[in-house]
Amino acid sequence: MVTQALVTLRAHRPAPAQVEISYVPLPGRLGRALLALVCCWGALPLVIWIPPHYPWAAVAFVAGLYLSHRQWTGRYRVSYFAGICPRCGHAVSLGVDRCISLPHTLTCYSCHFEPRLEVAFVRATERAPEAGPQHREAGCVGRWEARWLADEPLLVCSHCRASCAATPPAREAAWEENDCADLLDMLTREGRRLL
Repeated sequence: MVTQALVTLRAHRPAPAQVEISYVPLPGRLGRALLALVCCWGALPLVIWIPPHYPWAAVAFVAGLYLSHRQWTGRYRVSYFAGICPRCGHAVSLGVDRCISLPHTLTCYSCHFEPRLEVAFVRATERAPEAGPQHREAGCVGRWEARWLADEPLLVCSHCRASCAATPPAREAAWEENDCADLLDMLTREGRRLL
């Protein structure tokens, strides 16, 4: 099975992402949840003697509940992640070796929006062909720029922040569009009208 990952945000075009995740089976999740509960609640008799007495006991009790819930609901372990925000085009991060459930909410520290990581599991033969570069807005005047997402090249629009994988056909189409934009810009500066 191959994972196809996208970072999505309502009212924005999805941005590509790369993710390597592995499924954590039920016994592993149950064992980690019980271990978190036993460690935190086992520390209760020790922390009750540290002044002020009751807040430390309450923290240990709540931490046990929180950590065990997090281990129980995290069905997938992340071993690698690289993605960009669909709104601003900056990189978003996700901790490696973290247990998550899908879809997972990310935080973009550049624009402060919360896009979601959505992963689809498909067979290698069912992968959809990559589409060429398309702007989010019909009248976008931005230029396509080459950027890198981890070790993969991307094409990102400088104005509307649309992005696509930089395959050779997509790169050729983007450079042709940039050349046309340069020609229109030159003609506009000269004051010629197009028929």
